[in-house]
Amino acid sequence: MSMQSLNQLVARSIIDPGVVQAFRAGRIGDVLGEVGFTPDLQAQLTGIECDSWAEFAVISYRHVRAAEAQAPRLQFPSPLEGLLSAESQAGQEQVA
Repeated sequence: MSMQSLNQLVARSIIDPGVVQAFRAGRIGDVLGEVGFTPDLQAQLTGIECDSWAEFAVISYRHVRAAEAQAPRLQFPSPLEGLLSAESQAGQEQVA
């Protein structure tokens, strides 16, 4: 969700000059809360110090990517597994 929130923030900055104005005024935390970042990630991104919006976006990307790499990803079985015939699954390893 965080990368999607970052994409939404950058896209919004293209059409809404208020995002870049908030960044320049030091109020980017207000905008980050509207987009849907977790409070922890929002605090990290609010603490970023840089001179330009483009630099902020790049550094934010690195923070978000690192945060998503740390979060465990759930592995769900494919819904297709129940639909395949027994013959097509006969050679595959199955784990209980």
